[in-house]
Amino acid sequence: MWNRIIVTDQNRGVYGALVHEHLRKRRMLFYEKLGWDIPRSAHIEQDQYDRAETVYILIERGGKVEGYARLMPTSARVSYGSVEFSYMMRDAMLGLLPGIPADILGKRAAPQADNIWEVSRVEASGKSALTALFLTIAEYLEKVGAEELLAFTRKNFDAIVRGIGFDAAVVGEPVYYGGKPYCAISMKWGAASAAILPDMPEGAEEPLRLAS
Repeated sequence: MWNRIIVTDQNRGVYGALVHEHLRKRRMLFYEKLGWDIPRSAHIEQDQYDRAETVYILIERGGKVEGYARLMPTSARVSYGSVEFSYMMRDAMLGLLPGIPADILGKRAAPQADNIWEVSRVEASGKSALTALFLTIAEYLEKVGAEELLAFTRKNFDAIVRGIGFDAAVVGEPVYYGGKPYCAISMKWGAASAAILPDMPEGAEEPLRLAS
């Protein structure tokens, strides 16, 4: 049975150990395995998008983090000295994130709206963990009045999330990041989220690793 946890700035202290564990797993995946040149310490990966507005979705079972995602409203803003950051895709389009192409949304302008959110740093141990993860994302975004979710992710991710009940479409053209094809996708849930399947029994599937 999965424990589906929503972590905000109001309850982060309660789930501090699980948040730290997911940051450790992020370092292992994005820096050690994928080789991304990203901010990190000796044990965790954390950057300018891990801040007060950030919402973490954690899927836990038996004391282990089996899935996680990072959510940010596209209306978010933070200043570091004279530089203002918002969310990852917009900042990439403004040239603030070297290595990520500036045309990741094609001809679409980077949105700045309370009802459009970005998801990043996604990983799941298998399809059932991913299903639980995105069901929780849909429930949370529905609660806060969001209507669209954006991600910069691997090229086939739109097909994967459609397979668990989301509407998803590629925005713009695929681009290459770290030598691999990535693209921006737009996701919506609505009534489709009610059709997401329940968790599969433990051991019934092969591990699934996803990154964005």
